[in-house]
Amino acid sequence: MLDENGVWKTTVAPDGRELVTIGTPEFPAEMWGPWNFEGGTGKVPWHWHEELELNMTIWGTEQVTADGKSFLLEPGQGVFVNSGVLHGSEPGPGHDTLYHDSLVFHPSLVGGASGSVFWQKYLTPVLMAPECRCVPLRGETEWERKALEQLRFVARVWPEKEPGYEVEVRAALSRVICLLAENCVHQAPSGRELRDAERIKQMVDFIRSHRAEPITTEQIAASAAISVSECLRCFRRMMDLTPKEYLRQHRIRHAAYLLEQTGQSITAIGAECGFEDMSYFARVFREEKGCTPTEYRARNK
Repeated sequence: MLDENGVWKTTVAPDGRELVTIGTPEFPAEMWGPWNFEGGTGKVPWHWHEELELNMTIWGTEQVTADGKSFLLEPGQGVFVNSGVLHGSEPGPGHDTLYHDSLVFHPSLVGGASGSVFWQKYLTPVLMAPECRCVPLRGETEWERKALEQLRFVARVWPEKEPGYEVEVRAALSRVICLLAENCVHQAPSGRELRDAERIKQMVDFIRSHRAEPITTEQIAASAAISVSECLRCFRRMMDLTPKEYLRQHRIRHAAYLLEQTGQSITAIGAECGFEDMSYFARVFREEKGCTPTEYRARNK
């Protein structure tokens, strides 16, 4: 996120997962920019997140490294980074300052309801394709130019947030996913991959609907009509997390949103997010966010 001077600051967990709240549960997307690196020291450290990411270089050059690949982006060029991909950035050679737009959004924003044609036909192939783990958008082809235009469009409408901007943003992001699916996916996902994707979506939907309740791994598995061992395998393969780890992350993410956006007491927020023991809530929140709920509210209210 940006500090008061517009310089990019980020916090990552020991495992490299970025500790930042992306939008709201109702509209899980966030755009930052143009933000900058200054003095040649402003690296974005290695990190990953379950959300998808689209970046565009505005001024200067940007050295992007992701999934074992490194490439230089010129102004007007961008990159798509898939869910769970470890990545980082820094100013390119000869540039002390880099201005950059960054758009991060959860797959559910464009995937829609479980089993929808949007999720199955377009989103799942992009999420599963090795070719789509990290895709530079240099504008060298017609489809890349179209994708970059969608990102520029979002950058124009996002700051104003006029009525209906959410619909326009979602449509633009859907077009980018469609372009990726049509031009970058060279091998259709297998039946097992599609099945895993559908199961994980059902289990994630169950977790989000029941976050205030005690939830067991057995219940999560039952929501997709699979065994516990199959549930664990699906989460590990699709998200590189256990169901309990995802549940904890989701609860803390929702708690952070409530701390920022409401006046509810911390006790009420903890209960709404499934934490009956407030000392445990405070400890887990600190592990995820690096501060207590009280400190987080003071910084972000």
